Amino acid sequence: MPLPSPHRLKFAARFAGWHFLISLAVALLTAALVFGLWYPAPYRLMLGVAGIYLLILVVDVVCGPLLTLIVASPRKSLRERTLDFALIGLVQLAALAYGMHSVWLARPVVLAFETDRLVVVTANEIQLQDLALAPPALQRLPWWGVQQVNLRPPRDSEEFLRSIDEGMQGLSPAMRPGWWLPWDSARPAMQARARPLSELLARRPQDAAALHTAIADTGLSITELHYLPLVSSKAMEWIALLNEQLDIVGHAPVDGF
Repeated sequence: MPLPSPHRLKFAARFAGWHFLISLAVALLTAALVFGLWYPAPYRLMLGVAGIYLLILVVDVVCGPLLTLIVASPRKSLRERTLDFALIGLVQLAALAYGMHSVWLARPVVLAFETDRLVVVTANEIQLQDLALAPPALQRLPWWGVQQVNLRPPRDSEEFLRSIDEGMQGLSPAMRPGWWLPWDSARPAMQARARPLSELLARRPQDAAALHTAIADTGLSITELHYLPLVSSKAMEWIALLNEQLDIVGHAPVDGF
């Protein structure tokens, strides 16, 4: 099989270089969307989206220009080159759209107070058929960011036992819109359950560095901070830092239980 001529390689490399720059620009824009809007801190770490999405971007950014490098040739007419580049671009955009859609479906949409913890729930974990059972203000999932909800107690012993059984199957009340209540109704229970952050620091000296970093980021003193465990279906070892008004002001990768 004859090797490609230096002239063809130089010609193809020029087009592949431009293709790479365009692909990189699109990748940076989509990354800003994913990590800036859909997965703000700390959810990008809790849900492990960074590795998955970076793999999608690398494949997309590399494969498109590589295909251009392979097919571009000065021997082809302008019409043939245009058709080649259009087909490569369509394949590349389709792959990126599929990856973006998958990441969007797994974005965090709900932060629920559940008994003694805060639970992060993703869009594909919500029982969408039950959305009409939620309070009117909570019947639509946000396009970005999380909506904060409280959870009602079981109505009777039968519902309580059913919730335990569903929980063992990975379906928590936080995923059931029919259990949601407005966030403000959670404050009395949060007041009772939130613990001083100083207690956690004394109990887990091995996590002192992470805790001190999180405290510094809040701009508050440790005496002004409380915490609740922060969990998701993919991570259990996080906490949310709360100020004296029980507003979430920070996070730390520390086991809060």
